[in-house]
Amino acid sequence: MNLKLEDWTSLASLGLAAMFVALLLSFYNFLIGPEGIGPERVVEPGSLLLQLIFISAAPCLVLAGFAFALSKSYGSPIGGGVLIAAGVIIVAGMAIGVTMVPEIPSQYIVGAVGVAPFIFMPAGAGVTVIGGYMLAISKRRQHIHSRDLDDLR
Repeated sequence: MNLKLEDWTSLASLGLAAMFVALLLSFYNFLIGPEGIGPERVVEPGSLLLQLIFISAAPCLVLAGFAFALSKSYGSPIGGGVLIAAGVIIVAGMAIGVTMVPEIPSQYIVGAVGVAPFIFMPAGAGVTVIGGYMLAISKRRQHIHSRDLDDLR
């Protein structure tokens, strides 16, 4: 399989999107606790959430933007489709996260813990739009083959 740099970057963004959703949902599940009363350990949810965002969500969005910057003039069907999938994963994961926030005990909703899904849901929609644009541009592009070029003798 012969993929371009923007396709590989889009695949990395997809992996980081899946990792972010899995980490955020497991973090929320940890904060809810086994019996809905919170974790059995002392935790600082705000700093843990910041670590989670800087490890997975921020690089995911940066790589999506980088893939878009690489192919914004000619598009990429593979990269666009992968970014659409990454955006859908983020939006779906954040929709599940929104339903989990009310179950978290109030003493653990500090910093961005309660609003993170609301922040990253539009970000996931933006990744989907970028992927759709890359896919649409690649369909519009005219393919020029060497047999179509004029002979310059």
